[in-house]
Amino acid sequence: MAARVQVILHTDVINYIVNSPNGPVMLDLQRRGNRVVNEAKRLAPVNTGALRASITMQNVTIAGNPGVRIGSALPYAIYVHEGTGIYGRGSPIRPRRATILRWPAINNSGSGNRRYRGGATAGYIFAKEVAGTPGRPFLRDALDAAAN
Repeated sequence: MAARVQVILHTDVINYIVNSPNGPVMLDLQRRGNRVVNEAKRLAPVNTGALRASITMQNVTIAGNPGVRIGSALPYAIYVHEGTGIYGRGSPIRPRRATILRWPAINNSGSGNRRYRGGATAGYIFAKEVAGTPGRPFLRDALDAAAN
């Protein structure tokens, strides 16, 4: 005759392990999340550094399960990540209230000031439509850092 085995579940211990902010599951999620944040900051394109500095991590609960949310609150972050125009939503960017688009040209001479200033050669670019910019999915690409 086989011996009977009694299993006792300590739900308070299981709850601590899985759901506590100081439990091992949340500590592991935070460790992995910090790796993703660091990698996302490394991969994020930099112009002024605001996008890179805005990447943060929050502890969240999703359907009763612990998790972390990593992202940026900057309004333009989604456009950098997913792309614009034909690279993002699928159609070229066209003017809404005018017949032509106009924006300042960028001075790539390395002089520190990236926009041309004044004068007849102030440097504007004109177009009826533009294709947009390809996305730079720095957050999605950073997810591999969580695997270790």
